[in-house]
Amino acid sequence: MMLARRPVLVALLGLLGACGTVRDWRELRSGPMALGECYESVAFIVQNSGFAADEAACDRGYGIWQSRWRMRHLGLGRPGRFRLRAEVLLDEGSVEKGWPVRFCVEQQKVKELRNSLEPREDDWSNDGQHTELEELIADKLARRLAAKP
Repeated sequence: MMLARRPVLVALLGLLGACGTVRDWRELRSGPMALGECYESVAFIVQNSGFAADEAACDRGYGIWQSRWRMRHLGLGRPGRFRLRAEVLLDEGSVEKGWPVRFCVEQQKVKELRNSLEPREDDWSNDGQHTELEELIADKLARRLAAKP
């Protein structure tokens, strides 16, 4: 009976590990505006902050905007990369009350220096979030999405 549980447990652990990264979202609320205006404002700010849209991951209908990875060097020849993910929470907002917006800037790095020149997708590991960049973008978004007088 114990042997029958083992494959199920192994499959469950593998599934949980593949569920994605835990994100510490930055959150703010827009002023009263149409959903399209809110989404386009978010896209405008992040694209003018140097992020290029990953068209395969962006979905205006679901309020999701995600950038492509941007490369950076972390020192000692170690490559790093980061990307921005933003979501307009459709179920929790309205034209009259505004829209909740959350975003984060994920970071990854290559831990094995032997793979640093030409890293494969498997060589990248999570490296937290780029909090300084999140602060700058939060300020820009707050000014752009604020209620108009």
